[in-house]
Amino acid sequence: MYAFMKTENMFKVRKEDLHNFTREENEALTRVGPATLMGNFMRQYWIPVVPTAHLKEPGGKPLRVRLLGEDLVLFRTAANQVGLIGAFCPHRLAPLYFGRVEQDGLRCAYHAWKYAPSGKCIDMPNIPVDQQFKEDVQHPGYPCLERGGIIWTYMGLAKDLPELPDLEFLRVPDEHRIYRLFYQEGNYLQVLEGGIDPTHVMWLHSPYDLSDEEMNAQQPAQQRAANRAGVSKTPEDVEIFDREAGFTYGAKRSLGGGKTLWRVNQFILPFYTMPPGADQKAARAFVPVDDENCVKWQVRWYPTEEVARNTKEQVRESFPEEAYDPPTNSMPFGHIRMKAKRSNDYLINWEVHKSRRMGIAGVNLQDVCVTENQGPGPILDRTKEHLCAGDISTIKARLKLLNAAKALRERGTVPPGARDPSVYRVRGTSTVVSDNVNWVDGVMDEMTVPPVT
Repeated sequence: MYAFMKTENMFKVRKEDLHNFTREENEALTRVGPATLMGNFMRQYWIPVVPTAHLKEPGGKPLRVRLLGEDLVLFRTAANQVGLIGAFCPHRLAPLYFGRVEQDGLRCAYHAWKYAPSGKCIDMPNIPVDQQFKEDVQHPGYPCLERGGIIWTYMGLAKDLPELPDLEFLRVPDEHRIYRLFYQEGNYLQVLEGGIDPTHVMWLHSPYDLSDEEMNAQQPAQQRAANRAGVSKTPEDVEIFDREAGFTYGAKRSLGGGKTLWRVNQFILPFYTMPPGADQKAARAFVPVDDENCVKWQVRWYPTEEVARNTKEQVRESFPEEAYDPPTNSMPFGHIRMKAKRSNDYLINWEVHKSRRMGIAGVNLQDVCVTENQGPGPILDRTKEHLCAGDISTIKARLKLLNAAKALRERGTVPPGARDPSVYRVRGTSTVVSDNVNWVDGVMDEMTVPPVT
Protein backbone atom coordinates (compact mmCIF):
# COMPACT_ATOMS: atom_id res chain seq x y z
CA MET A 1 0.00 0.00 0.00
CA TYR A 2 2.87 2.35 0.79
CA ALA A 3 5.53 2.14 -1.93
CA PHE A 4 8.87 3.82 -1.40
CA MET A 5 11.50 4.83 -3.93
CA LYS A 6 14.38 2.45 -3.21
CA THR A 7 18.05 2.45 -4.08
CA GLU A 8 19.59 -0.66 -2.49
CA ASN A 9 18.73 -0.12 1.20
CA MET A 10 17.97 3.61 0.93
CA PHE A 11 14.44 5.02 0.96
CA LYS A 12 12.93 8.38 0.10
CA VAL A 13 9.20 8.84 0.36
CA ARG A 14 7.10 10.15 -2.53
CA LYS A 15 4.15 12.48 -2.10
CA GLU A 16 1.73 9.93 -3.52
CA ASP A 17 2.71 7.48 -0.77
CA LEU A 18 1.63 9.79 2.07
CA HIS A 19 -1.82 8.31 2.72
CA ASN A 20 -3.48 8.09 6.10
CA PHE A 21 -3.45 4.74 7.83
CA THR A 22 -6.82 3.02 7.96
CA ARG A 23 -8.89 2.47 11.06
CA GLU A 24 -8.19 -1.27 10.83
CA GLU A 25 -4.45 -0.67 10.63
CA ASN A 26 -4.60 1.72 13.58
CA GLU A 27 -6.46 -0.86 15.68
CA ALA A 28 -3.93 -3.54 14.76
CA LEU A 29 -0.98 -1.30 15.64
CA THR A 30 -2.24 0.00 18.97
CA ARG A 31 -4.01 -2.91 20.69
CA VAL A 32 -1.53 -4.93 22.76
CA GLY A 33 -3.60 -7.17 25.02
CA PRO A 34 -3.69 -10.99 24.99
CA ALA A 35 -4.61 -12.51 21.61
CA THR A 36 -4.24 -9.23 19.70
CA LEU A 37 -1.99 -8.98 16.64
CA MET A 38 0.52 -6.64 18.27
CA GLY A 39 0.25 -8.25 21.72
CA ASN A 40 1.23 -11.66 20.33
CA PHE A 41 4.04 -10.03 18.35
CA MET A 42 5.49 -8.22 21.39
CA ARG A 43 5.49 -11.47 23.37
CA GLN A 44 8.16 -12.90 21.08
CA TYR A 45 10.74 -10.52 22.54
CA TRP A 46 12.35 -10.07 25.95
CA ILE A 47 10.70 -7.10 27.67
CA PRO A 48 12.40 -4.83 30.22
CA VAL A 49 10.27 -4.66 33.37
CA VAL A 50 12.14 -2.37 35.80
CA PRO A 51 15.74 -1.66 36.72
CA THR A 52 17.12 -4.15 39.23
CA ALA A 53 17.53 -1.25 41.66
CA HIS A 54 13.72 -0.99 41.91
CA LEU A 55 13.50 -4.48 43.44
CA LYS A 56 16.72 -4.96 45.37
CA GLU A 57 15.73 -6.51 48.71
CA PRO A 58 15.29 -10.32 48.86
CA GLY A 59 11.97 -10.98 50.57
CA GLY A 60 11.06 -7.27 50.30
CA LYS A 61 7.95 -5.47 49.12
CA PRO A 62 6.58 -6.58 45.70
CA LEU A 63 5.81 -4.21 42.85
CA ARG A 64 2.54 -3.92 40.99
CA VAL A 65 3.18 -3.90 37.24
CA ARG A 66 1.11 -4.25 34.10
CA LEU A 67 2.53 -5.41 30.78
CA LEU A 68 0.68 -5.97 27.49
CA GLY A 69 -2.63 -5.56 29.30
CA GLU A 70 -1.88 -8.15 32.04
CA ASP A 71 -1.89 -7.22 35.72
CA LEU A 72 1.13 -8.80 37.38
CA VAL A 73 3.13 -8.83 40.60
CA LEU A 74 6.92 -8.64 40.55
CA PHE A 75 8.73 -9.96 43.62
CA ARG A 76 12.12 -11.21 44.81
CA THR A 77 12.08 -14.27 47.04
CA ALA A 78 14.09 -14.48 50.22
CA ALA A 79 16.39 -16.80 48.23
CA ASN A 80 16.93 -13.91 45.76
CA GLN A 81 14.97 -15.34 42.81
CA VAL A 82 12.80 -12.91 40.83
CA GLY A 83 9.22 -13.88 40.03
CA LEU A 84 6.62 -12.25 37.78
CA ILE A 85 3.17 -13.79 38.19
CA GLY A 86 -0.50 -12.96 37.75
CA ALA A 87 -1.71 -10.28 40.16
CA PHE A 88 -4.72 -12.19 41.52
CA CYS A 89 -4.76 -15.55 43.28
CA PRO A 90 -6.70 -18.06 41.12
CA HIS A 91 -8.43 -19.41 44.25
CA ARG A 92 -10.69 -16.43 45.00
CA LEU A 93 -8.87 -13.66 43.09
CA ALA A 94 -7.34 -12.09 46.18
CA PRO A 95 -4.58 -9.55 45.45
CA LEU A 96 -1.18 -11.25 45.57
CA TYR A 97 0.51 -7.87 46.00
CA PHE A 98 -0.40 -8.17 49.70
CA GLY A 99 0.95 -11.70 49.95
CA ARG A 100 3.98 -12.68 52.03
CA VAL A 101 7.25 -13.14 50.18
CA GLU A 102 8.93 -16.30 51.45
CA GLN A 103 12.08 -18.31 50.73
CA ASP A 104 10.69 -20.03 47.66
CA GLY A 105 7.65 -18.02 46.57
CA LEU A 106 4.77 -15.65 47.29
CA ARG A 107 2.01 -16.73 49.68
CA CYS A 108 -1.50 -15.29 49.27
CA ALA A 109 -2.68 -13.39 52.35
CA TYR A 110 -6.26 -14.65 52.08
CA HIS A 111 -6.04 -18.47 52.23
CA ALA A 112 -2.25 -18.96 52.08
CA TRP A 113 -1.92 -20.60 48.69
CA LYS A 114 1.70 -20.16 47.61
CA TYR A 115 3.20 -19.63 44.18
CA ALA A 116 6.73 -20.22 42.97
CA PRO A 117 8.42 -17.51 40.82
CA SER A 118 7.32 -19.54 37.78
CA GLY A 119 3.64 -19.16 38.78
CA LYS A 120 3.34 -22.83 39.81
CA CYS A 121 1.11 -23.38 42.83
CA ILE A 122 3.27 -25.12 45.48
CA ASP A 123 1.11 -25.06 48.61
CA MET A 124 -2.61 -25.24 49.50
CA PRO A 125 -2.62 -25.29 53.30
CA ASN A 126 -6.33 -24.54 53.71
CA ILE A 127 -7.45 -27.88 52.20
CA PRO A 128 -6.95 -31.48 53.33
CA VAL A 129 -4.02 -33.28 51.74
CA ASP A 130 -6.25 -35.77 49.91
CA GLN A 131 -8.18 -32.90 48.28
CA GLN A 132 -5.22 -30.93 46.95
CA PHE A 133 -5.08 -30.06 43.24
CA LYS A 134 -1.94 -27.93 42.94
CA GLU A 135 -0.99 -29.47 39.60
CA ASP A 136 -4.29 -28.37 38.05
CA VAL A 137 -3.82 -24.67 38.83
CA GLN A 138 -2.63 -22.77 35.75
CA HIS A 139 -1.48 -19.43 37.14
CA PRO A 140 0.35 -16.99 34.85
CA GLY A 141 4.07 -16.82 35.52
CA TYR A 142 6.80 -15.52 33.24
CA PRO A 143 10.53 -16.29 33.30
CA CYS A 144 12.80 -13.46 34.34
CA LEU A 145 16.49 -12.71 33.85
CA GLU A 146 18.68 -9.98 35.30
CA ARG A 147 21.29 -8.42 33.08
CA GLY A 148 22.77 -4.97 32.75
CA GLY A 149 20.94 -3.72 35.82
CA ILE A 150 17.52 -4.63 34.34
CA ILE A 151 14.94 -7.28 35.18
CA TRP A 152 13.78 -8.77 31.87
CA THR A 153 10.81 -11.03 31.21
CA TYR A 154 9.69 -13.24 28.35
CA MET A 155 5.91 -13.49 27.96
CA GLY A 156 5.77 -15.76 24.91
CA LEU A 157 4.86 -19.44 24.71
CA ALA A 158 8.18 -20.77 23.38
CA LYS A 159 9.90 -23.26 25.67
CA ASP A 160 13.35 -22.46 24.27
CA LEU A 161 13.92 -18.90 25.41
CA PRO A 162 15.59 -16.48 22.99
CA GLU A 163 18.82 -14.72 23.86
CA LEU A 164 18.61 -11.26 25.35
CA PRO A 165 19.19 -8.38 22.91
CA ASP A 166 22.86 -7.43 22.58
CA LEU A 167 22.33 -3.79 23.45
CA GLU A 168 25.53 -1.87 24.11
CA PHE A 169 24.30 -0.39 27.38
CA LEU A 170 23.94 -3.88 28.86
CA ARG A 171 27.68 -4.39 28.53
CA VAL A 172 29.04 -1.33 30.31
CA PRO A 173 29.70 -1.01 34.07
CA ASP A 174 26.86 0.29 36.22
CA GLU A 175 28.71 3.56 36.92
CA HIS A 176 28.72 4.40 33.20
CA ARG A 177 24.99 3.82 32.68
CA ILE A 178 21.81 5.63 33.78
CA TYR A 179 18.21 4.37 33.60
CA ARG A 180 15.27 6.73 34.02
CA LEU A 181 11.67 5.50 33.70
CA PHE A 182 8.48 7.47 33.20
CA TYR A 183 4.90 6.23 33.20
CA GLN A 184 3.02 7.86 30.31
CA GLU A 185 -0.71 8.15 29.79
CA GLY A 186 -0.66 7.44 26.08
CA ASN A 187 -0.50 4.46 23.73
CA TYR A 188 3.03 3.15 23.27
CA LEU A 189 3.08 3.86 19.51
CA GLN A 190 2.41 7.59 19.59
CA VAL A 191 4.98 7.98 22.38
CA LEU A 192 7.49 5.93 20.37
CA GLU A 193 6.81 7.98 17.24
CA GLY A 194 7.97 11.07 19.07
CA GLY A 195 11.31 9.32 19.47
CA ILE A 196 11.84 8.86 15.72
CA ASP A 197 10.48 12.16 14.43
CA PRO A 198 13.35 14.04 12.74
CA THR A 199 11.69 17.40 12.14
CA HIS A 200 10.21 18.25 15.53
CA VAL A 201 13.47 18.63 17.44
CA MET A 202 14.40 22.11 16.25
CA TRP A 203 10.85 23.34 16.85
CA LEU A 204 9.59 21.68 20.04
CA HIS A 205 12.90 21.46 21.89
CA SER A 206 15.00 24.41 20.70
CA PRO A 207 14.83 28.05 21.84
CA TYR A 208 13.00 30.37 19.49
CA ASP A 209 16.31 32.19 19.03
CA LEU A 210 19.04 29.58 18.45
CA SER A 211 21.65 31.96 19.88
CA ASP A 212 19.88 32.10 23.28
CA GLU A 213 22.66 30.48 25.36
CA GLU A 214 20.64 30.31 28.58
CA MET A 215 17.94 28.31 26.84
CA ASN A 216 20.53 26.26 24.92
CA ALA A 217 21.95 25.12 28.25
CA GLN A 218 18.81 23.02 28.69
CA GLN A 219 19.51 21.10 25.48
CA PRO A 220 21.42 17.83 25.03
CA ALA A 221 25.08 18.36 24.08
CA GLN A 222 24.71 17.46 20.41
CA GLN A 223 21.69 19.73 20.04
CA ARG A 224 23.56 22.63 21.63
CA ALA A 225 26.31 22.14 19.08
CA ALA A 226 23.83 22.16 16.21
CA ASN A 227 22.17 25.33 17.50
CA ARG A 228 25.49 27.12 17.89
CA ALA A 229 26.50 26.12 14.37
CA GLY A 230 23.53 28.11 13.12
CA VAL A 231 22.00 25.24 11.17
CA SER A 232 18.55 25.68 9.70
CA LYS A 233 15.57 24.70 11.79
CA THR A 234 14.30 22.69 8.83
CA PRO A 235 16.38 19.68 7.75
CA GLU A 236 17.23 19.72 4.06
CA ASP A 237 16.57 16.02 3.69
CA VAL A 238 15.67 12.89 5.66
CA GLU A 239 16.85 9.53 4.37
CA ILE A 240 16.26 6.01 5.64
CA PHE A 241 18.69 3.11 5.52
CA ASP A 242 16.63 -0.05 5.81
CA ARG A 243 17.52 -2.94 8.13
CA GLU A 244 15.80 -6.27 8.67
CA ALA A 245 14.75 -5.52 12.24
CA GLY A 246 14.32 -1.77 11.88
CA PHE A 247 16.01 1.12 10.13
CA THR A 248 18.51 3.93 10.46
CA TYR A 249 17.48 7.41 9.47
CA GLY A 250 19.63 10.45 8.90
CA ALA A 251 18.46 14.07 9.04
CA LYS A 252 20.74 16.28 6.96
CA ARG A 253 21.74 19.86 7.79
CA SER A 254 24.46 21.55 5.75
CA LEU A 255 27.20 23.33 7.67
CA GLY A 256 28.92 24.82 4.63
CA GLY A 257 32.52 24.34 3.60
CA GLY A 258 31.79 20.93 2.10
CA LYS A 259 30.56 19.51 5.43
CA THR A 260 27.13 18.26 6.53
CA LEU A 261 25.79 17.40 9.97
CA TRP A 262 23.93 14.07 9.92
CA ARG A 263 21.78 13.42 12.98
CA VAL A 264 21.32 9.66 12.98
CA ASN A 265 18.58 7.80 14.85
CA GLN A 266 17.86 4.07 15.09
CA PHE A 267 14.52 2.28 15.24
CA ILE A 268 14.69 -1.38 16.26
CA LEU A 269 11.79 -3.77 16.71
CA PRO A 270 9.74 -4.03 18.76
CA PHE A 271 9.95 -0.65 20.59
CA TYR A 272 13.50 0.71 20.76
CA THR A 273 14.87 3.98 19.44
CA MET A 274 18.35 5.47 19.73
CA PRO A 275 18.53 9.25 19.27
CA PRO A 276 21.69 11.07 18.20
CA GLY A 277 24.36 11.02 20.85
CA ALA A 278 27.79 12.52 21.30
CA ASP A 279 30.19 11.07 23.90
CA GLN A 280 27.28 9.84 25.96
CA LYS A 281 25.04 7.57 23.92
CA ALA A 282 21.28 7.31 24.35
CA ALA A 283 18.46 4.84 23.85
CA ARG A 284 14.74 4.72 24.52
CA ALA A 285 12.34 1.84 25.06
CA PHE A 286 8.57 2.33 24.91
CA VAL A 287 7.08 -0.64 26.75
CA PRO A 288 3.32 -1.13 26.39
CA VAL A 289 1.51 -1.27 29.74
CA ASP A 290 -1.88 -1.67 28.05
CA ASP A 291 -3.68 -0.06 25.11
CA GLU A 292 -3.69 3.38 26.71
CA ASN A 293 -0.47 3.61 28.73
CA CYS A 294 3.22 2.82 28.43
CA VAL A 295 6.52 3.09 30.29
CA LYS A 296 9.19 5.15 28.60
CA TRP A 297 12.75 4.10 29.40
CA GLN A 298 15.50 6.66 28.94
CA VAL A 299 18.96 5.14 28.89
CA ARG A 300 22.29 6.94 28.71
CA TRP A 301 25.74 5.39 28.76
CA TYR A 302 29.39 5.88 27.93
CA PRO A 303 30.53 3.12 25.57
CA THR A 304 34.07 2.82 26.98
CA GLU A 305 36.03 3.66 30.10
CA GLU A 306 38.21 6.00 28.04
CA VAL A 307 35.24 8.00 26.75
CA ALA A 308 33.76 8.25 30.25
CA ARG A 309 37.07 9.46 31.67
CA ASN A 310 37.89 12.02 28.98
CA THR A 311 34.50 13.48 28.06
CA LYS A 312 34.08 17.23 28.27
CA GLU A 313 30.32 17.07 27.83
CA GLN A 314 28.13 18.70 30.46
CA VAL A 315 25.17 16.39 30.91
CA ARG A 316 22.10 17.62 32.75
CA GLU A 317 20.55 14.66 34.54
CA SER A 318 17.00 15.95 34.93
CA PHE A 319 14.72 18.85 35.78
CA PRO A 320 12.86 19.30 39.08
CA GLU A 321 9.56 19.02 37.22
CA GLU A 322 10.46 15.45 36.23
CA ALA A 323 10.60 14.31 39.85
CA TYR A 324 8.23 11.51 40.79
CA ASP A 325 5.12 11.95 42.85
CA PRO A 326 5.16 10.01 46.15
CA PRO A 327 4.78 6.29 45.29
CA THR A 328 1.21 5.20 44.63
CA ASN A 329 1.28 1.51 45.42
CA SER A 330 -2.34 0.97 44.45
CA MET A 331 -1.57 1.36 40.73
CA PRO A 332 0.78 -0.48 38.37
CA PHE A 333 4.13 1.31 38.14
CA GLY A 334 2.88 3.71 40.80
CA HIS A 335 6.46 4.49 41.82
CA ILE A 336 7.43 6.18 38.50
CA ARG A 337 4.69 8.76 37.96
CA MET A 338 5.80 12.37 37.57
CA LYS A 339 4.69 15.50 39.39
CA ALA A 340 4.28 17.24 36.03
CA LYS A 341 1.23 15.80 34.28
CA ARG A 342 -1.77 16.62 32.15
CA SER A 343 -3.84 17.80 35.12
CA ASN A 344 -1.36 20.59 35.94
CA ASP A 345 -0.36 21.47 32.36
CA TYR A 346 3.02 19.86 32.98
CA LEU A 347 3.95 22.84 35.18
CA ILE A 348 4.36 25.06 32.13
CA ASN A 349 5.89 28.53 32.51
CA TRP A 350 3.72 30.66 30.23
CA GLU A 351 6.07 33.66 30.30
CA VAL A 352 8.99 31.60 29.03
CA HIS A 353 6.63 29.95 26.54
CA LYS A 354 5.58 33.30 25.15
CA SER A 355 9.03 34.65 24.37
CA ARG A 356 11.90 32.16 24.60
CA ARG A 357 11.02 28.48 24.15
CA MET A 358 8.37 25.87 24.87
CA GLY A 359 7.51 26.70 28.47
CA ILE A 360 7.76 23.13 29.71
CA ALA A 361 11.15 22.27 31.18
CA GLY A 362 13.37 19.78 29.39
CA VAL A 363 13.19 17.64 26.27
CA ASN A 364 11.56 14.69 28.04
CA LEU A 365 8.62 16.62 29.49
CA GLN A 366 8.06 18.50 26.24
CA ASP A 367 7.72 15.16 24.46
CA VAL A 368 5.44 13.84 27.21
CA CYS A 369 3.15 16.86 26.88
CA VAL A 370 2.73 16.48 23.12
CA THR A 371 2.43 12.70 22.88
CA GLU A 372 -0.05 12.39 25.76
CA ASN A 373 -2.30 14.98 24.14
CA GLN A 374 -2.39 13.95 20.47
CA GLY A 375 -6.12 14.06 19.94
CA PRO A 376 -8.79 13.89 22.64
CA GLY A 377 -7.99 10.36 23.84
CA PRO A 378 -4.99 8.26 24.83
CA ILE A 379 -4.92 6.52 21.41
CA LEU A 380 -4.20 8.70 18.40
CA ASP A 381 -6.76 8.41 15.59
CA ARG A 382 -4.41 8.02 12.63
CA THR A 383 -7.25 8.26 10.09
CA LYS A 384 -7.34 12.02 10.76
CA GLU A 385 -3.67 12.71 10.02
CA HIS A 386 -2.27 14.53 7.00
CA LEU A 387 1.16 12.99 6.66
CA CYS A 388 4.03 14.82 4.97
CA ALA A 389 7.58 14.11 3.78
CA GLY A 390 8.89 14.73 7.30
CA ASP A 391 6.92 11.69 8.48
CA ILE A 392 8.89 9.14 6.49
CA SER A 393 10.35 7.53 9.61
CA THR A 394 6.94 7.33 11.31
CA ILE A 395 5.41 5.66 8.26
CA LYS A 396 8.29 3.23 7.98
CA ALA A 397 8.11 2.22 11.66
CA ARG A 398 4.38 1.53 11.45
CA LEU A 399 4.89 -0.62 8.37
CA LYS A 400 7.74 -2.53 9.99
CA LEU A 401 5.54 -3.35 12.98
CA LEU A 402 2.48 -4.26 10.90
CA ASN A 403 4.34 -6.40 8.38
CA ALA A 404 6.31 -8.33 11.00
CA ALA A 405 3.23 -8.93 13.20
CA LYS A 406 1.17 -10.11 10.22
CA ALA A 407 3.97 -12.42 9.04
CA LEU A 408 4.02 -14.02 12.51
CA ARG A 409 0.24 -14.50 12.55
CA GLU A 410 -0.22 -15.65 8.96
CA ARG A 411 2.97 -17.65 8.30
CA GLY A 412 4.56 -18.22 11.71
CA THR A 413 7.58 -16.15 10.66
CA VAL A 414 9.90 -15.42 13.57
CA PRO A 415 9.88 -11.64 14.10
CA PRO A 416 13.10 -9.88 13.07
CA GLY A 417 15.46 -9.56 16.01
CA ALA A 418 13.48 -11.82 18.32
CA ARG A 419 16.07 -14.58 17.89
CA ASP A 420 19.00 -12.52 16.65
CA PRO A 421 20.69 -10.43 19.36
CA SER A 422 23.12 -8.94 16.84
CA VAL A 423 20.52 -6.60 15.30
CA TYR A 424 20.77 -4.43 18.43
CA ARG A 425 24.47 -3.63 17.92
CA VAL A 426 23.86 -0.07 16.75
CA ARG A 427 23.71 3.38 18.31
CA GLY A 428 22.54 6.87 17.40
CA THR A 429 25.07 9.51 16.49
CA SER A 430 25.45 13.12 15.47
CA THR A 431 28.30 13.16 12.98
CA VAL A 432 29.80 15.61 10.48
CA VAL A 433 30.36 13.99 7.08
CA SER A 434 32.15 15.34 4.02
CA ASP A 435 29.76 16.09 1.18
CA ASN A 436 31.69 13.82 -1.17
CA VAL A 437 31.01 10.77 1.05
CA ASN A 438 27.77 8.78 1.19
CA TRP A 439 26.30 9.60 4.59
CA VAL A 440 25.73 5.96 5.58
CA ASP A 441 29.39 5.17 4.87
CA GLY A 442 30.39 8.32 6.75
CA VAL A 443 28.54 7.38 9.94
CA MET A 444 28.83 3.58 9.79
CA ASP A 445 31.79 3.21 12.16
CA GLU A 446 30.33 5.57 14.72
CA MET A 447 26.87 3.96 14.71
CA THR A 448 28.05 0.32 14.74
CA VAL A 449 28.70 -1.53 18.00
CA PRO A 450 31.28 -4.32 17.57
CA PRO A 451 30.45 -7.83 18.80
CA VAL A 452 31.96 -8.97 22.07
CA THR A 453 35.37 -10.52 21.48
